[in-house]
Amino acid sequence: MDIEIIKKIVKASGVTEGELILVHFWGEDTHKSIANNYLRAISAIGATPFLLQQSRSMNFDIFSVANEKAFDDRYFSFLSNFDAILDVFTYQPVVLDNEMEESKFNLYRKYIGQLFSSLIKCKRFTQIRVPTEANAIESGLDPSDYIERITRAYDIDYDILQNSCLREKERLSTANGLTLQTGEDCILRFDLSGREWHIDAGDGDWPCGEIYIAPIETKTEGTVFFERLYIKDSGIFENVILSIEGGKVVYSNDEKLNPFLGTLTPENTVVCELGFGMNPNITDLCGYTILDEKMINTFHIAIGANHMFGGQNKASIHLDFVGRGQIELIEKGDVKNDRK
Repeated sequence: MDIEIIKKIVKASGVTEGELILVHFWGEDTHKSIANNYLRAISAIGATPFLLQQSRSMNFDIFSVANEKAFDDRYFSFLSNFDAILDVFTYQPVVLDNEMEESKFNLYRKYIGQLFSSLIKCKRFTQIRVPTEANAIESGLDPSDYIERITRAYDIDYDILQNSCLREKERLSTANGLTLQTGEDCILRFDLSGREWHIDAGDGDWPCGEIYIAPIETKTEGTVFFERLYIKDSGIFENVILSIEGGKVVYSNDEKLNPFLGTLTPENTVVCELGFGMNPNITDLCGYTILDEKMINTFHIAIGANHMFGGQNKASIHLDFVGRGQIELIEKGDVKNDRK
């Protein structure tokens, strides 16, 4: 991972002079130079870096011999006092490569639970995917394609992104409602009354670049068209129209998709998010939501949980659908038109 991109990421994440920053690094020693470059970038800003490495091999060795006395409250109390956590992972966090006996694994699982409970008490918590072949597995993309797409999505001007998101938030915040027009004649109406737009321009999940809101859960009505709909573990669906009534997805025009929709519990069918991609270096859809929802000039809606960002719906999933369309803002009796 290029040091210049790492410098951009560290700055955009909000690191400032005088802060205490923990680099929480999921990776083996073969990738430790990446962690070291984060430490360098943090130090260059004038902040104080700390490193906690979570390698699968090391954690297996440690927890194969550890007992209940290890990792007591003093350890976790110390970890909750940083200004920010940069959670950097070269592969899927938490999982181990080898099986261990049940009692030892339960100790490891307890450690992980206490670990994250402590880390999220810090002022900021940012997750950063390193473009590696191991992380490509989650995406379903060819490793070389994944690495190229992630690297390109990271290599942007974050000051420009932040300013673009702020301007868009200001514009959208004037509206109490919004109409989304897609396909030939699909119209979806959102009630945004009392809800706040949020910006992801570097202090959340990376790659970044979106603005989003939790619409009133029971008020979304109409239909929405997707030229191509990607649903992980279910497939790719073409020319899909979703019907939404009372804030819930109730039906689609695709007979192959409807069985999946039929498996969802009521809370998991709620349209919980409306967002717009803002990252200028993501220019085509690939089926990997982490990238697709940040693509410039796209919209996305999600079904499931939104209590994390100002909504009221608690659910077991948060599933994003990305498309293109035209929006109309409903503000003070006027209508403004724009393309997404």
